[in-house]
Amino acid sequence: MAVYLNSTNCEYQIWFSLGSGRSVPTPRDRGLQAGDAMRTLLRWLVLGSTWLTLGSAWAQSYPDTSRPLKILVPFGAASSTDLLARALAQGITEVSGLNAIVENKAGAEGQIGMSAAKAAAPDGYTLVMTTSSTQVLNPHMLGKLSYDPVADFVPIGGVGKFALILNAGPSLPQKSAREFIEAARAHPGKYSFGSGTATTRLAGELLQSVAGIKLLSVPYKSQTEAITGLAGGQVDLVFMDLPGSAAQHKTGRVRPLAVSGASRMEALANVPTLQEQGLAGFEVTGWWATYFPAKTPPAVVAAMRGILQKAVKTQPVKDAFTNFGLEPMPVFGDELAAVQRRDFDRWGKLVRSTNLTTQ
Repeated sequence: MAVYLNSTNCEYQIWFSLGSGRSVPTPRDRGLQAGDAMRTLLRWLVLGSTWLTLGSAWAQSYPDTSRPLKILVPFGAASSTDLLARALAQGITEVSGLNAIVENKAGAEGQIGMSAAKAAAPDGYTLVMTTSSTQVLNPHMLGKLSYDPVADFVPIGGVGKFALILNAGPSLPQKSAREFIEAARAHPGKYSFGSGTATTRLAGELLQSVAGIKLLSVPYKSQTEAITGLAGGQVDLVFMDLPGSAAQHKTGRVRPLAVSGASRMEALANVPTLQEQGLAGFEVTGWWATYFPAKTPPAVVAAMRGILQKAVKTQPVKDAFTNFGLEPMPVFGDELAAVQRRDFDRWGKLVRSTNLTTQ
């Protein structure tokens, strides 16, 4: 909006230039005397100057290393998001001097944590690290949410990308996904899968749709609880990424049957994809990214994007990527927003076409 001062017959009018390109006098200010018009104009100028000064001062003082940076994770402790967030916290502390601490708020497929992030003060000291599950799948699969993935947050930057592993529990005798699918086709409804996020729920529902099988869906509060339930024999299958699965693989009570991506993982080179095992076109992948609450000052947002760009290149984050077979996702600001829009549209079409809504 621009302000223009127009003089006609010793009278002054304030005109506002609208986004449409039209300029119209407001009813309240039409025909103002010169003194009133000048005072109104001065108020606008002073107000704008004040906000510019405050924004500049805020940017110059950020980050204040005497204040901790809270990284909210909308999933449980020891989940893949939690593990990667802790590595990122080390990287942020290393490059900025901020004391970055992770706080978990799990439940309702990420809604509890995302609502807490939405309600946080927009001052640059609460960062939420989440997944594509809360940002692009929840709106399609859960219906009305307690947060808006777009309106309630400002995109900071991507962290990494991941595929899922189809894990089998101790109660399942089959040694491959192909063998399991044959058994499930012969016994509809006999086997179950657990899930704690919209992404893993989608993977389980899509497996049934593509393979032509019927499984019992068992929801969990978090993926950590789901994989623990799998190890304890409560369910037969759980889709989960490698960071969350690795510890259970070491116990031997959980076995990887297949990978949900288009290609094998280096860290699990002997585990074939679901596509290799007869499910042509099956691919479910996701990503991790960071956000600030809406209305965080632009200068603070820019500063954190700069911090994140450096933090993802630090050794703690690199080690996490190597150990868990992850890929970096170096997109920031508008680029992250574009990725989110693309995947929202992509997964939305899939959910609608296969009737995978889980409300």
